[in-house]
Amino acid sequence: MTMRAYNESYLREAMVNLADFFDYAVNKYNMPCEDVWKKFAGSDLAVQFGKANPKVIAGSSGAELFYSLYDTIAGDKEIASVLIHTPLSKSPEYWCGWILAYYQWAYNTSFKTLQDKLSFEKLLSLYPALHEIDEQQAAEILHERLTNASPTKLSMLRKARELKQAELAALSGVSLRSIQMYEQRNKDINKAQAESLHALARTLSCAIEDLLEN
Repeated sequence: MTMRAYNESYLREAMVNLADFFDYAVNKYNMPCEDVWKKFAGSDLAVQFGKANPKVIAGSSGAELFYSLYDTIAGDKEIASVLIHTPLSKSPEYWCGWILAYYQWAYNTSFKTLQDKLSFEKLLSLYPALHEIDEQQAAEILHERLTNASPTKLSMLRKARELKQAELAALSGVSLRSIQMYEQRNKDINKAQAESLHALARTLSCAIEDLLEN
C-alpha cells in the first residue's frame, strides 16, 4: 500500500486551503491557471505543503498561501486570515486544488512530479466528469490515467457495484490494506488465499475467476 504523504488529520484542511489558493489566484486576480500551477509546483511552498508543515497547512489560509507565493502583489493581506475555510466559490479551479491536495496525499507524490505529468487545463477538462464523485474515486481514476495502467478486475467490479474500498473491506472481511494492494497491483490477487477470494467474489456477486488477472 502506498504510504500516505502525512497524517490524515491534516488532510481536510490541506484540501480546503489548496482549493482556496487556486480559486483565489484565478478568480480574484485573473491569473492564468497554468502559470499558477507551475509556479506553485516548483516552489518551496509546495514542498512544505506536501510535507504537511503545520505553519503552511494549519497556520495559513488559501489566500495567505497565495500572498506568500506572490509577495509582490499589493493585495488585501489584512483580510487573508479571515478567509480560512471560507472559499470564494466552488469553482472548477476550487475543485482542482481540492483533488490535487488529495491526490498528493493519497499517492505520496511531489507536486512537481504531478505537475510534470498533468497540466491544469487537463485537470480542468476532467471537472465535469469527476467533481460530483468523492475524492477517493476521483483520485483513483486520475491515477489510472496518469500511470496509463488499466484498472484491475477487482477495481472494475467494485466500482460497478458502487462500493468504496473501505465498504468492500467491511462487507467482505478482507482487509482494506489488502484490497488497496490488489487494486494497485502491489500484491498479486492470483496468489490470494482462497478464503479471501471467496469472500470478495461473494460480496461482488461474481465468480472467483472474474477477479483473477491474466
